[in-house]
Amino acid sequence: MFDYPIAIGLSPNTERDDILQAIKILFRPWDWKEGKIIEKIEKWFRDYYQVDDAVSFNSGRSALMAILKAFNIREGDEVIIQAFTCVAVPGPIIWMGAKPVYVDIDETFNIDPVTLEKHITPKTRAIIVQHTFGTPAKIELIKKIAQKYNLVLIEDCAHSLGATVEGKKIGSFGDAAFFSFGRDKIISSVFGGMAILSQKSKIKNQKLRISQQKLLFPSYSWILQQLLHPIAFLVILPLYSLSIGKLILAILLKLKILSKPVYREEMCGDRPSIFPAKYPNALAMLLVNQLTKLPKYNQKRIENAKYYFAQLGRNKDINLPPDESGAVYLRLNILTRNSQELLSRAKTKGIILGNWYREIVDPVGVLYKKIGYEKGSCPQAEKIASLSINLPTYPRMAKKDLDKIMDLFRI
Repeated sequence: MFDYPIAIGLSPNTERDDILQAIKILFRPWDWKEGKIIEKIEKWFRDYYQVDDAVSFNSGRSALMAILKAFNIREGDEVIIQAFTCVAVPGPIIWMGAKPVYVDIDETFNIDPVTLEKHITPKTRAIIVQHTFGTPAKIELIKKIAQKYNLVLIEDCAHSLGATVEGKKIGSFGDAAFFSFGRDKIISSVFGGMAILSQKSKIKNQKLRISQQKLLFPSYSWILQQLLHPIAFLVILPLYSLSIGKLILAILLKLKILSKPVYREEMCGDRPSIFPAKYPNALAMLLVNQLTKLPKYNQKRIENAKYYFAQLGRNKDINLPPDESGAVYLRLNILTRNSQELLSRAKTKGIILGNWYREIVDPVGVLYKKIGYEKGSCPQAEKIASLSINLPTYPRMAKKDLDKIMDLFRI
């Protein structure tokens, strides 16, 4: 019997019931595109956030595109985002013809409110606030800045579903919010996204819904790729430490039996044809199972983060992030000058730690000029990127896994 490796990015949410659900859906292709479960997912978000509508899409990128369209963000407009992010954030801005403006980050790994205000120009139309790793940004202060300059405030909740600030849900502070259901997010259907508007604007909500209705569903082959993901990892994960799993994964990706989380076109700012599209019923069926586990998942992540705080608090070689009430800690990002050495040492012991966002705009290979980032413009983000390493907090981790990670720091 093989043990699952400690692998932060390899389908970390997937449990046995999720795999069984994927297998069940696989043999019901008539339910893959349209279906009643899509509405069930949207209703969950409407109820959870007490908003007039929640509109589903095939990814967080597609959801962000629809939000930008609802607020009439167009060519020539500027949208402020943070450095220390994924290319999936500036991509939709560029695809809409607007310009991403990168701002430095603070100690929470989120956009720095002081630096933010200095980047506002007459062309600025919106601010996107990323709650990185599930730790809330200084959202109330940022909201005041947005209101001062009459800017649209959009919350990027890809890492933070379930996080709060003084009891108020992250995603309910801004004018709009979007969520991602990617393979390594808070909850997962391999791909998927949701858009909500906090504004009580019937016209904007209608525009959001119309944007979705005009789209097509993804192809059956694309849906099949996503359904096969949790099933394939049933085989890949137990064999990953033996390198056989790595080989199987490489072959499945090469043959396009599985899809990558970021498409080649995105690396240079181009839009893959799959975005935007509707959220297929097959993936909604995966997600509805995950949503039932959201409170349990986040509680487990918080407990795992607390373990790291307790164990590493006196380590002078490690800088820990703020221990904030309300954070859900999708990953616990630590800073150390030995980050590359630690990543390499962990691999030799069969542990795959995380490297968000060692590339400032992730992943490796993004062409900065094409996505509008100028090297040296965000020095704090660049420094933090060079020191960052993510410790896993995912719910499937056992105490022995946490202890094994701590052994890396005792050498």
